[in-house]
Amino acid sequence: MKNRFLILSLTLLLASQACQHDIDDKTKRIDELISFCHETDMFNGAVLVARNGEVIYKNALGYADLETRTELTTNSIFNIGSVTKQFTAMALMILKEKGKLSLDDQFSKYFPGFPNAEKFTIRNLLNHTAGIPEWTVYGSQFRVENRPGDFLDGITANDVYNYLLDLDSLDFKPGEKYDYSNSGYVLLQMLVEKVSGLPFHQFLQDNIFIPMKMKNTLVWNSTKSHIPQKTTAYNEYGDRDDYNILVAGDGGIYSTIEDLFKWDQALYSDRLVSFESITEAFSPGILNNGSPIQVRPGSEWGYGFGWLTKRDGTGDIVFHDGGFNGFSSYIYRDMNKKDAIILLSNKGTNGPLYPIQERILNILNNEPFTYHKIPVNIKLKNLIDSVGADNAIAQYHVLKSTNDTHYNFDINQLNRLGYYYLYIAEFEHAKAVFRLNLEEYPEDANVYDSYAESFMLSGDFGEAVKFYQKSLELNPKNENAVEMLKKINHTTTNENN
Repeated sequence: MKNRFLILSLTLLLASQACQHDIDDKTKRIDELISFCHETDMFNGAVLVARNGEVIYKNALGYADLETRTELTTNSIFNIGSVTKQFTAMALMILKEKGKLSLDDQFSKYFPGFPNAEKFTIRNLLNHTAGIPEWTVYGSQFRVENRPGDFLDGITANDVYNYLLDLDSLDFKPGEKYDYSNSGYVLLQMLVEKVSGLPFHQFLQDNIFIPMKMKNTLVWNSTKSHIPQKTTAYNEYGDRDDYNILVAGDGGIYSTIEDLFKWDQALYSDRLVSFESITEAFSPGILNNGSPIQVRPGSEWGYGFGWLTKRDGTGDIVFHDGGFNGFSSYIYRDMNKKDAIILLSNKGTNGPLYPIQERILNILNNEPFTYHKIPVNIKLKNLIDSVGADNAIAQYHVLKSTNDTHYNFDINQLNRLGYYYLYIAEFEHAKAVFRLNLEEYPEDANVYDSYAESFMLSGDFGEAVKFYQKSLELNPKNENAVEMLKKINHTTTNENN
């Protein structure tokens, strides 16, 4: 019996050592991946990875503020963009369990003056099936003309609400289909305030952040409190591109990787709401025809309450990403394995976070992978800044002939850089980059359209016409080229008269 006990103890010890060796190997490989992404300008931020509920990797690389060269830490606070939606959804579930509302209440019960409010429910707003027009796309009065893609400083939920009041129709019959809507979550923010009698930031503070001990998490609001560890956001080229609005239900929360891990762990309990409510949040909504929501036709992903959700037969997986200006975020949860991947960045867009998350998942699951290619647009921008456009393009050609497998040379890389120069009115640099793209992809109508735009904005209408016409030859359905040619014709006719 004694020998059997010793053999069992030894077996358990060896198994434990093998398990720890496996975790150590995963940690090492994740660190190598994150270091590579940082060194190649693909990641500036903080990351946390948990396996079976235990943190196996936590790190921060880069700067919280490029001007002051303040370095990031694992306590640095980032805006989390649309990851906010899961907190807004939790606020509604808390109010539901307090008996303050039903998720199947019509919105008109609380906002009777809102157009078509009797046609959609709170549930429709939560799972993006209400048909509310998207304020961030169609609300042109919120945009800054000389800061493309950016919004006016200080926009509030009331501003968005008043904009939506002027719309007399929904995009589709509620429950008929799924269409992601930030507008719907702005309405949910206002609903939380109306039903609770508290400002949105205070309700979340009292009912989620304080109970979960999320001490470094808050909703950005009109008080604009000083946040010691707050990061500043920049675009992928290092220009300041910070958070500047006060809309909160669809985005607006600032947090850290450590606080978001507390949030992840809390969702395995009923400390905030019942397991029944949590299960509902992680389940895809059901459309009017009885089918579950698919975020795209044929997609394996559905949408619950603030979460994209997948039930693949092996375990429940949910995630959400977020982004605003230079901030981006990503939270992934495998609830069967209790794995979590949390990524926060203050430089660039959320696009680069996807390949990072995918490769971390490969490491966790012992799957083979290769490092993703380095975006050539950032490399070329750095070269142009240091040696000028002509020399930079010459080096680009050398780079492509010798490092084709290491850099991403796809058509969008140069197009993005060209438009960056257009936006800052560096027209000659923009033309040089678009011309390079044209040489690389001579059969693509879009590159001629982009090249034409650089001439149009710099006032060379003759060259603009030539390249818009070439774009139309390649793609007769290019409506933008048709409209721009009409605009040029109208402008030159008025000038001649």
